[in-house]
Amino acid sequence: MVETTAGVVGLGKMGGNMAKHLLDEGFEVYGHDLQPEAREAFADYGGIVADSGRDVARQSDVTITSLPNSEIVKGVYTGEGGLAHESVETTFLEMSTIAPPTTEAVAEAVEGTPAEILDAPITGGPENSRDGTLTGLVGGKEAVFESEHAQNVLQALCAELHYAGSSGAGHAMKLLNNTMSMGNLLLAMETVALGARYGIDSERLWDILGNASATSVAFESRMPRVLERDFEAGFSVDFARKDVGLAVDMADSEDFPMVMGSLVHRLYTRASDEGFGEEDVGAVVKMFEQELEDRVGEE
Repeated sequence: MVETTAGVVGLGKMGGNMAKHLLDEGFEVYGHDLQPEAREAFADYGGIVADSGRDVARQSDVTITSLPNSEIVKGVYTGEGGLAHESVETTFLEMSTIAPPTTEAVAEAVEGTPAEILDAPITGGPENSRDGTLTGLVGGKEAVFESEHAQNVLQALCAELHYAGSSGAGHAMKLLNNTMSMGNLLLAMETVALGARYGIDSERLWDILGNASATSVAFESRMPRVLERDFEAGFSVDFARKDVGLAVDMADSEDFPMVMGSLVHRLYTRASDEGFGEEDVGAVVKMFEQELEDRVGEE
């Protein structure tokens, strides 16, 4: 068994899969989630369910938080019974996608305790969190990043690991990454819809564009699902809208005119308003198909 004890607060799609992978790697793993079914699934896999997030952190050398949004993250750390407490001595890995001001508030709260914190958001989907092939983007004290316990957990979960800089740099990099990725995907889906309008076979579009200079990671990961008309959410339109919106807010706070990013945000907002918000991001292709008789991927 690995000597480092790990904890996970937030056992949803990403957090639950990370917890299972750490168990597979031989870690002793504590966990907590507000949802009974998430706690039950974690316990059934061999995890140790704690009564609260704070109890998870008290038991763990490294404590991951993987939560839906900035408000929840701030509450979990600084609210009643929160993680930032004098009785907690752990290294937090804050792996959610949140706004930079939240990162600052949480880091400030942890600063007054025996604990340390790294903002360590990840790229990749649920399948990557399950098999340990995530990409980690880490901000915070470099000495904490390089410490044995932090490295044990990060290396177990990530195929690629990047130190981005001081506190907040990891979360900022995640927003920049997602804005570029979601922008790439929008243009790709508009382009293949145009190809379908012109009469080019959808499989041929995929075969050629997926092997030409036009391709991108976002296109390569979503186009096969679009061809199958599989829009079950891995990463939803609403999550894309949220993340790009956070990047636009970050730009506003820096007095930076984010012209293209603002347009990307407006288009994901439109896709959500048109009823695709809970579907996978590939569903943005439907916006560009509205006037088409033949749809991408359909016979």
